[in-house]
Amino acid sequence: MAYIDRCDWSRCTECGQCLMQCPVLEMDKPAAVSAIRNLISGAPAPDVFEKCTFCFNCNRYCPVEGLRPHELILQRALEHRGKVPGILKYLANGRGRTNLFSDMYEKFTAEEKQILEKWSVVPEQKEILWIGCMGKLSCRDIEHSTVLAPLAKFGPPDLCCGELAYRLCSWEMYEQTAQRTLEVFSKLNIDRMVCYCGSCYNYFSSILPKVYGVTLPFKIISMYQWLWERFEKGELRVTAPRAFTAAIHESCYVTELEDDFADCLRRLYHTAGVETVELAHHGDCNLSCGAVSAVRSLNVLSSIFKEQRRKYGEVSDAGASQIAVNCPGCYVTLSFSNWLFGKKLRYMPDELLAAFGDTITTPLGKRMPMIMTTAARRFPGLMFSR
Repeated sequence: MAYIDRCDWSRCTECGQCLMQCPVLEMDKPAAVSAIRNLISGAPAPDVFEKCTFCFNCNRYCPVEGLRPHELILQRALEHRGKVPGILKYLANGRGRTNLFSDMYEKFTAEEKQILEKWSVVPEQKEILWIGCMGKLSCRDIEHSTVLAPLAKFGPPDLCCGELAYRLCSWEMYEQTAQRTLEVFSKLNIDRMVCYCGSCYNYFSSILPKVYGVTLPFKIISMYQWLWERFEKGELRVTAPRAFTAAIHESCYVTELEDDFADCLRRLYHTAGVETVELAHHGDCNLSCGAVSAVRSLNVLSSIFKEQRRKYGEVSDAGASQIAVNCPGCYVTLSFSNWLFGKKLRYMPDELLAAFGDTITTPLGKRMPMIMTTAARRFPGLMFSR
């Protein structure tokens, strides 16, 4: 089984809209039609492989219900690349093997390790907060959060939504990850799961049913939607307004989700006191942070950095010096370059919880040295391994 097998590509009308409307490829009709035909047949499509940032936008542009050009392009790009580089395998959690996250969790304090142990126990409550791989780096603040106190916390350190395996590695690795997580989820007796991370929300509410073919037996919402619910009911109020202006950086999966996800982010930002600025490319045509461009090449200058230059250029054109980021993957990826362009990153999960009264003792930015040193220790030996 592979990504391409999840859709019936005999239904494709070869209209080329998915590649013509793409804000990165921007192909004319003859080039788009030729490329989509090549992608379906398995013939080379060099213009796509050299430029695509794997941002999901093309799925929204396709006029045929149920077809997913993103997965078609991803499948062919992975075939073009060949075996999964060891350096990318190391980034993916959830398969029961040593990886970047398991190495970082080993560096946690005794208190933080106890929190992860606590979060590994299946909760009895009917509504829970799922904390994914990156969210666990904020485990102490989440565990002691007054804002999130009504939610039972759950997130075993060896489970994952599967995003990195799905987007950087292979269908087989994603399937292994998803199956392990689903086996544990089958033990949950809950009505609703709130996802701390937007990526987890996307993979459990969208990718899992639409691509993997499994719909979870409980409702899934994002933490942002949960916060807005509580605010509208009068159960939360802003006690420490965030007084700054920032351009909104949307994660590439925003087009996979209902429009309310993006709208909810903006409502919360404004409620928290943040003045927001829209970039030229946002919503249905937003630009990626560049992280998944590693599928094309491990040369960060020709992949990730190239995409980021365009993003920072739009931030400057919008007159902003700060960027509001809700995705932890985007935050980490942009953290390696934002200082080069004179931009300050604001990690909005931390900012929003602080606005509603939480004390943030370990913002994600403070974890960057741990992330970099942990990765640096392993990367030399993994750079050329398969």
